Amino acid sequence: MIRSETIQIAKSVAIADYLAYRGFQPVRQSGQRFVYLSPFRTESTPSFSVNQAINRYKDFGTSEAGDDVIRLVEQLDNCSFATAVDTLLRFAGQPEKPTFFLSGQSTSTDVVTTIAKSVKLLESPALVRYTEHRRISYPVARRYVSEVHYSHNGRNLYALGFRNGKDGFALRNRWTGKDGKVYQTKRNIGPAWFTTIEGKKSAAVNVFEGFFDFLSALDYYGLTVPNCTTIVLNSTTNFDAALPTLTKYPQVNAYFDNDTSGANTLGKLRASGLIVIDRSTLYSGFKDFNEFWAKNA
Repeated sequence: MIRSETIQIAKSVAIADYLAYRGFQPVRQSGQRFVYLSPFRTESTPSFSVNQAINRYKDFGTSEAGDDVIRLVEQLDNCSFATAVDTLLRFAGQPEKPTFFLSGQSTSTDVVTTIAKSVKLLESPALVRYTEHRRISYPVARRYVSEVHYSHNGRNLYALGFRNGKDGFALRNRWTGKDGKVYQTKRNIGPAWFTTIEGKKSAAVNVFEGFFDFLSALDYYGLTVPNCTTIVLNSTTNFDAALPTLTKYPQVNAYFDNDTSGANTLGKLRASGLIVIDRSTLYSGFKDFNEFWAKNA
């Protein structure tokens, strides 16, 4: 039994925001009316309309009457009403289940209690500027990273969050201190694990160390979804956990950092007997794909 208040929270998610999160952008706009190519099928003439004022959509291609965002998720994911509500609650940063607690590690190596408070669509101007600083396009950033608000050592903070396969997050942010120096937030919250992004082809698998390198590759190749299934380790310490997944593919495209850790991980991957293509030659002379992309975009 789902409480009516919970259903109303799910229904309050803006359809346009959720579509943007799933990678669908309007082809035109007239006032509060957005027109899209249908997210339910391949088409060349847009037949899907969203009325922002009342947060309802109509799919003219199927003559479906206007409906709400819960029905949209049901159709997109072919899931139940309850699953669609849960999906939207997570998107809105208000999951039904309790938020997790974990010891998070900061750049200064202190270990303190970190509490996840909410996870929502990327919209903070400061975080958007941060992705722009890393030369990541807004559509790609908004599709793959979230805005995570959390408490760290009693302070309320927020950062870019990249979700892993166990619903933990790799958090990244940067700020300028009172001393004028630029500092980086680099910590994990929730269970540490790798992230899998399904691709269109199964002949090979891509593997990256961090999510900024993955996002950089998408922009470099002009993609919003990788052609091949992609594993983002989120840390080379997750390599052993990811190896059984990597061995399911006949070829591995490795986009590791050009440093000792990257070289060691590449060596372990080759020792597994897989066919490995070292893609780091693309950004030779740079520490990683993102550094290369940020300086050449």
